[in-house]
Amino acid sequence: MTTPECGPNCEETLREIESFLDGELDVSVQEQIEVHLSDCNPCMQRAEFRRHVKVMIRSKCAADEVPATLEHRIRAFLDEPPLVQ
Repeated sequence: MTTPECGPNCEETLREIESFLDGELDVSVQEQIEVHLSDCNPCMQRAEFRRHVKVMIRSKCAADEVPATLEHRIRAFLDEPPLVQ
């Protein structure tokens, strides 16, 4: 996963980048990644790209409320006993 312009911490940083962007890491790990990103332009670019992708997905996949009739049909289907062959 490392590239010629990246150092040995890049692989670890990029392995944790999704959790970092989602705010799911311990504070100490979060800070380590922030320090690495401030010093490593290739990793910062990858992190910014992933952040941008997350924002786009969130905006494009935001759904309206499920129509009540569809919700009722799905719930009724889930309440049915499984088909046995």
